[in-house]
Amino acid sequence: MVDLKLIHPVQLGILANVAAINSKYHLEYFLTGGSAIGAVRHHGFIPWDDDIDIGLPRTDFERFLQVAPAELSHRGYFVEENRLDPQYEYDFAKVMADGTRILEHGRELTKAKNGIFIDVFPFDRMPNKRPQQEKQQAKLAMLLEEIRKRFYPDLYQQSITQSKYADYNLSELYDIRLSTMTQYNGHSELSLINMSSPYQYGKELIKPTEIHHLIPMAFENLRVPVLADYDAYLTRLYGDYMKLPPLNKRIQRHVLKVRVDNYQTNTQVESGNPLEEAVG
Repeated sequence: MVDLKLIHPVQLGILANVAAINSKYHLEYFLTGGSAIGAVRHHGFIPWDDDIDIGLPRTDFERFLQVAPAELSHRGYFVEENRLDPQYEYDFAKVMADGTRILEHGRELTKAKNGIFIDVFPFDRMPNKRPQQEKQQAKLAMLLEEIRKRFYPDLYQQSITQSKYADYNLSELYDIRLSTMTQYNGHSELSLINMSSPYQYGKELIKPTEIHHLIPMAFENLRVPVLADYDAYLTRLYGDYMKLPPLNKRIQRHVLKVRVDNYQTNTQVESGNPLEEAVG
C-alpha cells in the first residue's frame, strides 16, 4: 500500500493554505464526507483514508476559483478545474501540490496534472419535486458519459447508441453541465447537494437551515469548520458513522502510486523517493 506518511503531511499543508485563502476572502467552507467523519471520530484523518474533502456553497466555490490560483501559485500549489484546464474532466476542483505526482484510481489515463490533492466540492440547490430531480439527474448522467467518451473512448467502443450531446464540443458540454448543476440556485428554500459526490444523486444533502451554521473542530494539527449539525448530515450519508467498518473495508480508495520529488513539508519529505505501488 502507499505510505500515508508521504501523503497526509502534504494534504494538511494544502488544507492549511486553502483555509488561509478562504479566511482572507471570507469564503464559507467545511469538511465533507469521510473527512468530516475523520474530524468527529478520529480528530483527524480516518487512519486508512488517503484524501481530504471540503465543500463550499456554489457562490463561494466560484469566488474560490477566481482568487485561489494566483494566491496558491507562489505557495507551491495549483488548482485544477475544467475552466482552468479543459483536460481536467471533473465538475469539482482539486488543489494539488507542485513537486508531487500520483496515479489516481479512475484517472489512470488522465492527461491533466495529477499531484497529491484535496478535493473541493461545490454544493448546489436540488429541486423539491421528484420529476425535476429525475430530469436533472438523468441529464447530468448523460453529460458525464459524453464527457468521459472524449477522454476515454476505448471504454465506450461497444456503445451502439448516440447521445443527444454527441455533436457538442467539450467546452459546450462543460457549460451545459454547469448550467444544469446551478439551475435552481436562486431558490434559497431548497436543500443543497453535492452533485459531484461519489454517492447517488441527492444522497449527500445539506438542509437550508444547516448550511450556514459551522463549528471549528480539530483535524490533526489544524482546526477546520464542520457543519454544526454534523450528526444529521453524516447520519443521512452513512447511517451509524461512529461504528468502524469491518477490516476488509478499511482500504485506501484513491491513490495507487505516489512520488514526491521536491515538495518540502514540516516532516522534511526526502526528495526523489521512488514511485510506490499500492497493493490490492
